[in-house]
Amino acid sequence: MQLVYPQLRVELPRDSLVVWVRWVSSEQPPSPDQPPAQGLRVELLLNRNSVLGPTIVYRRDLAAPVFLRANRMRVAEVLRAAARGAGRLDVQLVIHGSIAHAPWAALYLVRDDHGDAIGGAELPGTPLLQLQPSTPPDHWHVAAQANLRVQLELVDARRHLTVLPS
Repeated sequence: MQLVYPQLRVELPRDSLVVWVRWVSSEQPPSPDQPPAQGLRVELLLNRNSVLGPTIVYRRDLAAPVFLRANRMRVAEVLRAAARGAGRLDVQLVIHGSIAHAPWAALYLVRDDHGDAIGGAELPGTPLLQLQPSTPPDHWHVAAQANLRVQLELVDARRHLTVLPS
């Protein structure tokens, strides 16, 4: 038996890994301000190397969805090392925190964002990973993790010109 992994194509100069985080509440009316110091920790790991976080996002900041962009230089370093090896990449998204009900997080691969602000809207497309822990409303401690193993293909967007002697 042979395992087949989904393939992930990444153009290092153009692509970014972005985590979309929002807070889901069953409180009526929802109160992201109370208590304002509650927060959650978001971490993204590639082959057990942290490329985002652990980053703390406070409940007061989650009244609207928040986008967290992974460190582009660190991502490139880890992806190049993975491509030199077996070409497999383990992607792990972890949230851990003290928000009642549930934070919701999703990992996207976006192209040509040029570091622009994405805004708080949902991204059109299917995330690579998503997670939402189910927590009873009377418990304040939540944790969730999602993992994905892919076959990595790096695409080099640089063009090499051949110099012809005159």
